[in-house]
Amino acid sequence: MGKIEILAPDIRGKIAAGEVITRPVSVIKELVENALDAGATRIDISIKEGGKRKCSVNDNGSGIAPDDLTRAIERYGTSKIHEVDDIERIATYGFRGEALASIAQVSRLEIETSDGSSGSRITVHGGVIKETLASCRSQGTRVTVTDLFYNLPVRAKFLKSPQREKQLIIDLVREYAAICTHTHFTVTSDGRDVLAIPASRDLAERMRLLAPGPLYEMLVPLMVNIGGIQIVGWFTRPDFQERHRITFLSVNDRPVKYPRFYRMIMHAYHDPKSPPAFVLHIHVPPEQVDVNIHPTKHEVKLRDEQYVVDLLSQSLKKYVLSGSFALAERRSDRPYHASEQRSGSQSPQFVQDTIMEVPKVNTAQRAEHDVREFWQAHDMFVFAQTRSGLIILDQHAAHERIIYESIMKGKCGSQRLLFPITLDLTPEEYHTYRKTKAILRDLGIDFKEFSSRTVVIDSVPIDTQVNRDDLVRLFRDIDGLGNLVKEKGEIAKVVACHTAIKAGQRLSEIEMQNLIDRLFACEHPYTCPHGRPAVIRMSMDELAAKFGRT
Repeated sequence: MGKIEILAPDIRGKIAAGEVITRPVSVIKELVENALDAGATRIDISIKEGGKRKCSVNDNGSGIAPDDLTRAIERYGTSKIHEVDDIERIATYGFRGEALASIAQVSRLEIETSDGSSGSRITVHGGVIKETLASCRSQGTRVTVTDLFYNLPVRAKFLKSPQREKQLIIDLVREYAAICTHTHFTVTSDGRDVLAIPASRDLAERMRLLAPGPLYEMLVPLMVNIGGIQIVGWFTRPDFQERHRITFLSVNDRPVKYPRFYRMIMHAYHDPKSPPAFVLHIHVPPEQVDVNIHPTKHEVKLRDEQYVVDLLSQSLKKYVLSGSFALAERRSDRPYHASEQRSGSQSPQFVQDTIMEVPKVNTAQRAEHDVREFWQAHDMFVFAQTRSGLIILDQHAAHERIIYESIMKGKCGSQRLLFPITLDLTPEEYHTYRKTKAILRDLGIDFKEFSSRTVVIDSVPIDTQVNRDDLVRLFRDIDGLGNLVKEKGEIAKVVACHTAIKAGQRLSEIEMQNLIDRLFACEHPYTCPHGRPAVIRMSMDELAAKFGRT
């Protein structure tokens, strides 16, 4: 007797449903998309226990005609496409006809709907219709899902805590709110209102609701329209380092996960430890995007992906990440001139003459109030006043960035040590040294070799500060690069880290001024080569809020 059997319809249905509905947020996603496809301008969502006990979505859309209601819960029942060629030009969220059928298979489902002329209600448990009744509802649809995965206890065990499931739903609704600006969204959890986003005139108004306060002030709008491709977005400035929950990406108004775009954005920001906040909408002709990749519709594929990636990358660098924009708010109508030094002589003018705006005071006032344009805290951080508040530099991270960009651009050069430093390398470190010595020389580190793994360092990059312990740690960290040991950029990061100004080192005012000037002359001034913040900014509003003045 053969071993292959044809699975029963109820088993097939549950397997298919598991590809579409994985947790409560999947239910909300499918129901919200159905509401938007129905033209809803208001969508009210209610959940209990993070959606595990109950999910309800109520909308004022076009509704479902009574004759269509039973077909709507059948697999492949859809009004969105009619023939295979329609898949090439999808303009709606749904099209596969699997959402309601999948939800019905793994829950107790009730749909009450009206197309404006007559209403109806249907109840389905585990894919089996229990009753169909008339309804007095006037317009729109309410879908209520209870006891999700009651007939799939194994799947239910993998759900997270109610709090975590609720947060996923809130994040999802905020993502759709960033796309559908003319739709009013509300979320109620266990009887409490947790989110209310009223309809907005445009994306700018909607962004004020999604990113209130200081976060909105740090956002930079981006709009590009070239060759049928439109890119619209809001991105935080490169000096933004706060925590957030805004990384929204959509293609043709469909929220998607597109790792390549995310990696490109992180690379453009120079891989910071704290990812930037952004809302990014990409629009291309429908025939240039494939949305039929996975039943969840979380993934799409662009036909001209590389072109769109390059276009976005260039636009970010030009309009969002350029130093000129980041410093624009600090520009004054006249060139900066520092106040007189205590000695009475005039200090040098900044290379970036837009960093500070300090009123001139006479010598007596300066002596009385000890006014300084920049100062150092705990020999680690450098403070500087700006027109809108202040900036704070991590002196080590800032100098790392300066050294890294200088040696990568070949502008660093070498300086001979007054007293060459002799190193006795371990066999592993010597092996690494042999593989990387050409790159090290190119970066400005010169040496002489002696027998028994002894190396004498007699030149280091200009403007670096190094001792024997620094060089020992440098070779140790280079040895730890593994497969990246032949990458010039990775070795340059290690060199910059071990030769930069250290925390705990006292700087003079001239040195602080020079550090600020040179940092803001860098291409990526806001992070060190490893992605840590090199400078943070605090506006007067933020400072005032700290003291309860707002």
